[in-house]
Amino acid sequence: MLRWWFWLFGGLLPYVLALTDQRPSIVFNGIVDALQSLNLTGPEHSTVIGSTECDRQLLVLVAGMQAKEFWTVKMLDSWGKWPAGIFAGNMYELGHYDECVEVRHDYGATILAGTIRGRYCLLTVPLDNLLPSIRPPKLRIMPGTSGSKLAAHLGVCIPGSCSAEQFHQFLTSVVPSLPPIQLKCNEIAPSLGTSQWIAIGIFSVVLLLAAASTLYEAVTLCRSRTPNRHLVMFSLYHNGKKLLATHQRTPTTLPVSVKSGTIDCINGIRVISMVWVVFSHNYVRIAMQPIYNSHIILTWLESYHSVLVVSSTVSVDTFFLLSGLLTCWSILNALDKHGRLNLPVMYLHRYLRLTPALAALVLFTATLMKHAGSGPFWDGAMTLSENPCQRYWWSALLYVQNYVNPQDVCLGHSWYLSVDMQLYMLAPFLIYPLWRWGRRVLIVIVALIIASMVAVFVLFFVHHLRLSFLAVDDERLRHVYTYYPTHTRAGAWLVGVIFGYVLQRTKKHYVLLPRWSIALGWALAGTGMLAILFADHPIQQPDYETLPQVADASYESLSRVCWATAIGWIVFACVNGYGGPINDFLGATVWQPLGRLSYSIYLLHLPLQLMMAGTARVPYYFTDLLAVYQFWGDIGFTLTLALLWTLLFESPIIGLERLLFGRKRKPSKHSVAKETPNLENGSNARVIPKSLSLTIQTARL
Repeated sequence: MLRWWFWLFGGLLPYVLALTDQRPSIVFNGIVDALQSLNLTGPEHSTVIGSTECDRQLLVLVAGMQAKEFWTVKMLDSWGKWPAGIFAGNMYELGHYDECVEVRHDYGATILAGTIRGRYCLLTVPLDNLLPSIRPPKLRIMPGTSGSKLAAHLGVCIPGSCSAEQFHQFLTSVVPSLPPIQLKCNEIAPSLGTSQWIAIGIFSVVLLLAAASTLYEAVTLCRSRTPNRHLVMFSLYHNGKKLLATHQRTPTTLPVSVKSGTIDCINGIRVISMVWVVFSHNYVRIAMQPIYNSHIILTWLESYHSVLVVSSTVSVDTFFLLSGLLTCWSILNALDKHGRLNLPVMYLHRYLRLTPALAALVLFTATLMKHAGSGPFWDGAMTLSENPCQRYWWSALLYVQNYVNPQDVCLGHSWYLSVDMQLYMLAPFLIYPLWRWGRRVLIVIVALIIASMVAVFVLFFVHHLRLSFLAVDDERLRHVYTYYPTHTRAGAWLVGVIFGYVLQRTKKHYVLLPRWSIALGWALAGTGMLAILFADHPIQQPDYETLPQVADASYESLSRVCWATAIGWIVFACVNGYGGPINDFLGATVWQPLGRLSYSIYLLHLPLQLMMAGTARVPYYFTDLLAVYQFWGDIGFTLTLALLWTLLFESPIIGLERLLFGRKRKPSKHSVAKETPNLENGSNARVIPKSLSLTIQTARL
């Protein structure tokens, strides 16, 4: 009896209700009526049994529908009937994905026997002729949404042996009055192959090394012995302590009148910028899903708080600024100490620092990611990630894909690593002359910044580019010509080199400025950053075409350098004691472990968001509140995985480098004694108090 009631209310009743639905569900009702009235004994179907497996399964499906078999009711029940709220922007009725793919039916008892498996497809029904009063949108709402045609998208379930073309041909022959539909089906997930098992083996070896090293350290510490530092390089406990450690500059270690040898505010700037990137990509993830109320997106774009998302690309220029600043700082320190650079070792160190974590993610994306989930849009998500990494994994690991394959980037956000690595390779040839000939080389750097800005400006006109997200750019020409290339992104990095030079040359003393110049610097920095954010607002509006193209070109060429300059002032002011509460906030110790995790957060967040978008079973109802709520889930999940990813693929590289280059452990007390001023007798040979800075600067002049 329980099974009967389950069949009645769980399968038959929805099916009957769908048949009696008076809404314009023309596709579902028309197809079901045609299949139920199909004459299986007619001469046109007499040769079906001897044809392909798809034809045989279609015949079994039709016979099961006419006999009211429960498995056919379940298959039809998984279909999307018709989307409600088309005029509100809901163009999707995805049906029930899991109910479809879980269908299994054994048929036949002879050599023609087989098993029917459900295969999920998306049926696109154009509405241009059905709803002539609605004007189809000419623009896409956000990157990743469908094209310009006004159409309804319905989830359908077909026999697994049939392709989209075969089932489309079958429907066309059975239902001649069917509108001109399109059908796209998901692939049935294949079993694990050789490449997948190799990837599983590699990840298993890394996990076993981490487990063995952690166990060795735990046993050694329990016996009150000192572990061998080479045997704990994979230890989760050993690396975790270093990763989560914090170091605070307190009055007991260094007086306020003495300038710190570290740039503490960079940690806060790095983490906040990283959080901003994840936040904006969360909105991109939402735009990749079907949106239940997509008409609200244009209203959202008109709101001024939308600039936090649409203008967030400048956060990347913050990372370029920090990269140029720290690169210049470290190279100048090395030149001051040794007078020369060991370029092969320097490049190898950089490559080993970045590549293992990236290579592990590329390996997972190219082999195992497609087996990590499912959903109506899973195949589309894998097309954006798995296919490029299978073809261009080598250009990703050589950091050249921003020029080699800019339209098909493996891990779309990894273009930044290619640009950063290329700039790092060029850095010694720019910073060595700066060390050798001093401030005169700054003129050359400023000229290069201007050249990069002019290149962006000119390319906008040459290729007729627009900056708006609403502008359809299927070939991603703006990214290819102005967003990905190193020569167009070098401006912010070169600004960082200038600030790095100034900070390194004044690291032993404070740069004293009059109060009016400090206030002016903060006012210009704050006003400039707000102007950059809000100046992008009119460019992103639906009427963006009314603006001259020179507005887009000017904004794109100026905003990057101006934003980097404003962030550079914040760093300069904080280092020289003019940051006040801003420096206290950005230099808080809580940012230190998060800053060490920022690289893994950067690598992992977008693939995770892409996977979550691919697993969506229902349209997304968009509000800022729900988007922010989803963002905190993204950042929390990403942070958790980033911690594990860093411990497995980043932290062990430090120990491996020690073995490779034969570096010795730095003595703690001895080195601290050399670097830290003697606070008892007040002597200080390396760092100059703030009170003496003005006298020294006057003497230099």
